[in-house]
Amino acid sequence: MIIKNLNFAYRENVIFRDLNMELPTNGVSCIMGGSGAGKTTLLNCISRQQHFDGNIEYGKEGASFAYVFQQPRLIPSMTVEDNIKFVLPKDLSEEQVEERVNDVIIKLQLEECRKSYPSKISGGQAGRASLARALVKDCDVLLMDEPFKGLDIKLKKEILSLLIPLIKQKSVIFVTHDVEDALAIADRVFVFERKENSCVIIKGQIDIVQNPFENTCKENTMQYGRDIYGEQLNHVRKEIYDLLTI
Repeated sequence: MIIKNLNFAYRENVIFRDLNMELPTNGVSCIMGGSGAGKTTLLNCISRQQHFDGNIEYGKEGASFAYVFQQPRLIPSMTVEDNIKFVLPKDLSEEQVEERVNDVIIKLQLEECRKSYPSKISGGQAGRASLARALVKDCDVLLMDEPFKGLDIKLKKEILSLLIPLIKQKSVIFVTHDVEDALAIADRVFVFERKENSCVIIKGQIDIVQNPFENTCKENTMQYGRDIYGEQLNHVRKEIYDLLTI
């Protein structure tokens, strides 16, 4: 995905002025930066929820989008299964719907709560259900706006382990404040900065070359991810922290 000369403002408040970015077409771009640095606004421009000037090339015509928000936003009156079904196109056959829903429920380990309502499931299950609803459409571009905010470390690790193999062939733009999350999943990290009364700048860009899709087998379950505390990624961690804090 290529963003060329992106311009966006809220009335007189200029957020982006001639912003240029190249994001991996099949990979994860992580957007970081302080509050008010335009991270969510960029997602809204990419998904064309905001009108902007400039050009965004998605790598294919008619690219489809899915959005995962900070909160699961599940419909309270629907079961987990029905929440997932709700976003599918109406022209699919009943068999196609069942196949897609069953596939994503199995891959995100939601079998035990598929008939449960949102008020009766855990935070981790709600997070996985939100991801399932986004992934069931087989989108080209997946936008994630701090989807793991508020989850404990163990839950985040479990969800990331399930998520990583499902996004291997997608363009993912992932907004987070958590350096550990970025190290676990990103192929390219952008750090945004916006000083008072000025537009957003890209303070730094870091490529992470370690492959997150290598896996090992543990108790018959495929575990995915990186060693985020290894020597290589400790160097990357310092680079990111320096960009965020200096």
